[in-house]
Amino acid sequence: MKNNLLLVLLAILPILAFGQNKPLNKFYRENKREEGVRNAKLPGWVIRLGGKIARKKAENETEKEMIGLMRHFGKVKFMFSEEGTTIPAEKVTKLRNDLLQFDFDDLLMVRSEGVNLQIMIRDEGDIIQDVFMIVNDTEAGEMFFLSARTNLNLRELSKLLEKEMPDKLEPLIEVPEEEPPADLAL
Repeated sequence: MKNNLLLVLLAILPILAFGQNKPLNKFYRENKREEGVRNAKLPGWVIRLGGKIARKKAENETEKEMIGLMRHFGKVKFMFSEEGTTIPAEKVTKLRNDLLQFDFDDLLMVRSEGVNLQIMIRDEGDIIQDVFMIVNDTEAGEMFFLSARTNLNLRELSKLLEKEMPDKLEPLIEVPEEEPPADLAL
C-alpha cells in the first residue's frame, strides 16, 4: 500500500510541474516574504539529477518509469508555511481567475473542512507545459504552493497510470443513461 501511494504521488508530481508566468510570479513575490513562509526555487537540472539518482534506487520497473517522468521537469518554485500563515481566499481566487485568462484549466478543486486544494494545468496539444498547485488549510494555518515548468506528454502519463492502476481508473459510481422522453402530444 505504501509503495502504491508513493507511485501515485510520483505520477501526480510531474503534473504539478507548471511554468512560471506573470500571475504566478506576482503571487509568489507578494507572498514569499510573509512571516512564517519558507520558499525555494529549484532549476530543472537539479530536479532531473535528483530523478536520475532516485531512479537507480527504485525497487521495481513501475517505480523507475514514474521517477523517469522527472526528466520532463524544468524550473520549480514552491513555498510553504506551517506556522499559522495562510493566504486569504480572495488572493487565491484572484490568482485562479488570472490563470484562467492565461489558458490554464482546472484539473482538480477540492474544498473540505477548511482545506482548499487547487491544481491547474496549461497544456498545448498533448503536452502539459505548466502546472500549479496550492493547498491552503485555514483551520491549521498551513499553506503549500508549487509551480513548475514541464514538458510532460499526456499519453506517456496515461499509459503509466493505466499500467499501474487499470481497475482503479474505473468510475466510482455508475450512472445509467436516461431514456429520452416519449414524444408528448398536446
